[in-house]
Amino acid sequence: MIYTIGNTESYMRLFATHDKPRKMGRSDDYPGGSVWQTRGEAEQHANRRPGYSAFGVMADWDADTEPSAEGDWNDLLVNAELVVLE
Repeated sequence: MIYTIGNTESYMRLFATHDKPRKMGRSDDYPGGSVWQTRGEAEQHANRRPGYSAFGVMADWDADTEPSAEGDWNDLLVNAELVVLE
Protein backbone atom coordinates (compact mmCIF):
# COMPACT_ATOMS: atom_id res chain seq x y z
CA MET A 1 0.00 0.00 0.00
CA ILE A 2 1.02 3.58 -0.72
CA TYR A 3 -0.67 6.81 0.40
CA THR A 4 -2.42 9.90 -0.89
CA ILE A 5 -4.22 12.88 0.56
CA GLY A 6 -7.66 14.28 -0.13
CA ASN A 7 -10.35 16.57 1.16
CA THR A 8 -11.66 14.56 4.10
CA GLU A 9 -15.33 15.43 3.60
CA SER A 10 -15.27 14.73 -0.14
CA TYR A 11 -13.39 11.45 0.19
CA MET A 12 -15.63 10.16 2.98
CA ARG A 13 -18.67 11.00 0.84
CA LEU A 14 -17.03 9.04 -1.99
CA PHE A 15 -16.57 6.02 0.30
CA ALA A 16 -20.22 6.26 1.39
CA THR A 17 -21.55 6.27 -2.18
CA HIS A 18 -19.15 3.94 -4.01
CA ASP A 19 -18.30 0.32 -3.24
CA LYS A 20 -14.61 0.57 -4.20
CA PRO A 21 -13.58 4.15 -4.94
CA ARG A 22 -10.41 4.61 -6.95
CA LYS A 23 -7.63 7.18 -7.16
CA MET A 24 -7.14 8.33 -10.72
CA GLY A 25 -3.91 7.41 -12.43
CA ARG A 26 -2.17 9.00 -15.39
CA SER A 27 -4.11 9.86 -18.54
CA ASP A 28 -3.38 11.93 -21.64
CA ASP A 29 -4.25 15.18 -19.87
CA TYR A 30 -3.57 14.31 -16.21
CA PRO A 31 -0.20 13.38 -14.66
CA GLY A 32 -1.80 11.04 -12.12
CA GLY A 33 -2.81 11.50 -8.50
CA SER A 34 -0.22 12.59 -5.95
CA VAL A 35 1.06 9.71 -3.82
CA TRP A 36 3.68 9.13 -1.13
CA GLN A 37 5.54 6.00 -0.14
CA THR A 38 4.80 6.26 3.59
CA ARG A 39 1.79 7.19 5.64
CA GLY A 40 3.90 9.67 7.58
CA GLU A 41 4.88 11.58 4.43
CA ALA A 42 1.26 11.77 3.29
CA GLU A 43 0.09 12.86 6.74
CA GLN A 44 2.70 15.65 6.78
CA HIS A 45 1.30 17.00 3.51
CA ALA A 46 -2.32 16.59 4.69
CA ASN A 47 -1.55 18.50 7.89
CA ARG A 48 -0.50 21.51 5.78
CA ARG A 49 -3.96 21.67 4.20
CA PRO A 50 -6.92 22.26 6.54
CA GLY A 51 -9.67 19.71 6.00
CA TYR A 52 -7.39 17.14 4.36
CA SER A 53 -6.50 13.60 5.50
CA ALA A 54 -4.26 10.76 4.37
CA PHE A 55 -5.78 7.70 2.66
CA GLY A 56 -4.35 4.39 1.49
CA VAL A 57 -3.93 3.48 -2.18
CA MET A 58 -3.72 -0.17 -3.20
CA ALA A 59 -0.76 0.21 -5.56
CA ASP A 60 2.93 -0.61 -5.72
CA TRP A 61 5.39 2.27 -5.24
CA ASP A 62 8.00 0.89 -7.67
CA ALA A 63 5.70 -0.42 -10.41
CA ASP A 64 2.76 2.00 -10.31
CA THR A 65 4.31 5.43 -9.69
CA GLU A 66 7.06 7.70 -10.92
CA PRO A 67 8.54 10.91 -9.51
CA SER A 68 6.45 14.01 -10.10
CA ALA A 69 7.86 16.96 -12.00
CA GLU A 70 5.74 19.22 -9.78
CA GLY A 71 6.70 18.34 -6.20
CA ASP A 72 8.15 15.94 -3.65
CA TRP A 73 5.62 13.21 -4.35
CA ASN A 74 5.16 10.59 -7.04
CA ASP A 75 2.47 10.51 -9.71
CA LEU A 76 0.16 7.48 -9.74
CA LEU A 77 0.32 5.79 -13.15
CA VAL A 78 -2.71 3.47 -12.77
CA ASN A 79 -6.21 3.80 -11.36
CA ALA A 80 -6.07 2.18 -7.92
CA GLU A 81 -8.46 1.39 -5.08
CA LEU A 82 -8.60 3.85 -2.17
CA VAL A 83 -8.65 2.73 1.47
CA VAL A 84 -9.76 4.54 4.62
CA LEU A 85 -6.94 4.38 7.17
CA GLU A 86 -7.68 3.36 10.74
